[in-house]
Amino acid sequence: MTYDDAVKALSNDAVKLVKNNQTIGLGSGRSATAFVKSLSLLVKKKKINIKCVPTSLQIKLEAEKGKLHLIEAVLDKIDIVFDGADQIDKEKNLIKGGGGALLRENILINAAKKVVIMADSSKFVTNFNRDVPIEVHPLARNTAFKSILKIGGKPRIRTLERGYPFITENG
Repeated sequence: MTYDDAVKALSNDAVKLVKNNQTIGLGSGRSATAFVKSLSLLVKKKKINIKCVPTSLQIKLEAEKGKLHLIEAVLDKIDIVFDGADQIDKEKNLIKGGGGALLRENILINAAKKVVIMADSSKFVTNFNRDVPIEVHPLARNTAFKSILKIGGKPRIRTLERGYPFITENG
């Protein structure tokens, strides 16, 4: 089974957790995109009433395409969040935010009553073996670098193919 097939199957299972009149947080990335497509079909088929809070422009556009009802975050009213993960270790810790929506994803996950992480077997690792994304405001760059160095980290600015800095959803 390909990664895309696995994500589609996970999304089709996850959408079964959606209930009428819920406020749903929509994560970012491939898993969240597949979930939004499944959710759009569910809403159209069952005519349920839901409100969705996207964490990224990518997911907002996908949700608009699927005619989902979008609202701004009402943080004390998020019933359930559906998202993917970059990696999951044996203790069920997650690395998230590699797609650039780290802050928004974390805000919704922490505000939600329930969180569903959709991940296939390729995301599960014994020990993390990739960079951990950290969102830093440009004014705090030097301070953040020093703090990361103090705890043994190796900070670096993530760059795009042409060498430009990678900019997150929040700028």
